[in-house]
This record gives sequence, C-alpha cells and structure tokens, in this order.
Amino acid sequence: MAERFRQFFIIALGEPILVTGLAFANGAFGAARSAATLLAFATTALLWRIYIHRAGALIAGAITAAPNRLRVGVLTVYAHVIMIAGIVTIAVGDELVITHPLGHPDPAWTAVILGGPALFLAGRAIFEYAVSGRVSRPRVIGALALVALTPAMRPVPLLAVATTAALILAGVAVADAVRTRRFPSEQPSPPG
Repeated sequence: MAERFRQFFIIALGEPILVTGLAFANGAFGAARSAATLLAFATTALLWRIYIHRAGALIAGAITAAPNRLRVGVLTVYAHVIMIAGIVTIAVGDELVITHPLGHPDPAWTAVILGGPALFLAGRAIFEYAVSGRVSRPRVIGALALVALTPAMRPVPLLAVATTAALILAGVAVADAVRTRRFPSEQPSPPG
C-alpha cells in the first residue's frame, strides 16, 4: 500500500513537469518565461522533497504499527487526494505563470498559484498526522501564510506570486531538514 501511494504521487508530479514543458515550448523564449519555467521545476522538486521527508519514508512502518489500520489507511487516502488536487492546481498555476509571467494578474489566477501549494501542504499535514500522530508547525504556518497572502498579492505580477509560493515551500523543506537533524531516529507513531 505504501509503495502504491508513492507511485501515485510520483505519477502526479509528472503533471506539472509536463505542463511546464509544454507551456514553455509553446511560446517565445524570454528571460521572464525562462525564469518562470525554472521556478516551476524548482517548485516541483520542493513538492517531492516535502512529500518524501519522513512520512513518505515511514508510511510502511506506520501502517504496520497502527492499532487501527483502517483509520490510517483512510486518512492516508484522503491526504493523497488533497495533495494530488494541490499538485494539479499547481500545474495550472505553472502554466499561467509561464504564459503571463509579468502580466497583470487576475485575482483567480493569484488564488490558483497560492492555493495549489496551500492544498498540498494541508494534504501533507494530514498525511503526517496519519503516519506520526502529529502535525509539524511549518506545514500549518506555510499553508496559512499562502492563504493569508492571497489578497495582498492581487496587484503583483504572477512571477512574483509564484516566487512567493516557492519561497514558502522552501521554508517548509528547510524546517523539515532542521527537524531531521534534531530528531534523526524518529519512528512512526500513527494515531490510536
């Protein structure tokens, strides 16, 4: 089951990669479009890093150790559905940013660009809870920051909005790395 979840996630990551490549190939080459494309690929790498960190590696042990495997399984399925919805939304946002990197943003576009990573972080928080019985603060803070910044980012060019989302995801990834150094031998501890 754990391996299937990882495979499902990896397949989903193909969506933003494919969309990014197609969006970049179907337009004129320029510095802003190139920066948007690199940012989209960096965001995809951050999603992979945040997913794999701890819970991604501990899921098999968590399912085995869970007193209520059905509960952990259901939480894990819901978490993956939410994360995949976030990834698909991120792919849509990547296409918008690559197509209109410096254009005047539509409020709905800004919501898509920031909402995708927020959905992903929310799903990842649920996934972490299913595996370890806790939710790390950086995921919650990151998701809330993305939502809170949405109205303030309305007048900002899409490339800057996407950069903000990527920086928040990078902050979550760095916080994960710091936690790993502090607690290197954390074991799965699914909720009872």
